[in-house]
Amino acid sequence: MTYENLLFELPSGSHVATITLNRPERLNAINRATMGEVLAACEEIQSRDDIWVAIWTGAGRGFCSGADVSGPPPAGESESESELNTLLDEESWVSRQGKALYAIDKPMIAAVNGVAAGAGFSLALVCDVRVGTPNTRFVTVFQERSLPPEGGMSFLLSRIVGLGRAMDLSLTSRRVDADEAYRIGLLDRLVPEEELLPAANALAERMCELPPAAVRVTKRALRAGLEASFAEATGNETKYGGLARRAAQDAAESMASFREKRKPVYRGR
Repeated sequence: MTYENLLFELPSGSHVATITLNRPERLNAINRATMGEVLAACEEIQSRDDIWVAIWTGAGRGFCSGADVSGPPPAGESESESELNTLLDEESWVSRQGKALYAIDKPMIAAVNGVAAGAGFSLALVCDVRVGTPNTRFVTVFQERSLPPEGGMSFLLSRIVGLGRAMDLSLTSRRVDADEAYRIGLLDRLVPEEELLPAANALAERMCELPPAAVRVTKRALRAGLEASFAEATGNETKYGGLARRAAQDAAESMASFREKRKPVYRGR
């Protein structure tokens, strides 16, 4: 697919895709056209066997300032059609974005440069690891627009920072700077600004050193564990362990490299 508001990059020989929100003049706010491209990027990440890890970031000085509803309807759609479709849709586009991102079972890293607000905050939350810089900041924003949290924020935020802090951030819509974000778990890595993408790529490459099937089922198991009993979680571990071993070549390589005391080479097979 050709993207206009995103940069979708997969260097030759790499298994790490970098998706850059590319509307820097709007602090990478997501309009309806960009939303469609985010959904398409999610499908591409999940469907391509050569992508093992994805990094999400923003062009310019911001990660994503949230929704941008100021633009015209997508090409070929009249304003009246757009409004009627919106009125009849029981699910917001931010929710569709959150579901599409959450459905991806490959590791995703948010390289959060600058502000992550509203739908941009939700995008960062749904990623598995968040890397930031001293310029990173988060704000829920939804309440300032007479809305509840969307895009999965109501599910993820309290699980990441705890219910009390989630209430604090949501009910005040206050800004969270990088130091506080790192302290409460919104950021998993805090690095100098110039090291943001190198740090995110180093983390992604480390993930790529492991069997991709095992990495994917590990993510599935941990996500399922959010809502499982102990018995259900251990059952999932057994189930997903069997799935990981279906990548027979990589399973054999993991044992052979261990016995031979060498670095393994995995192929996703």
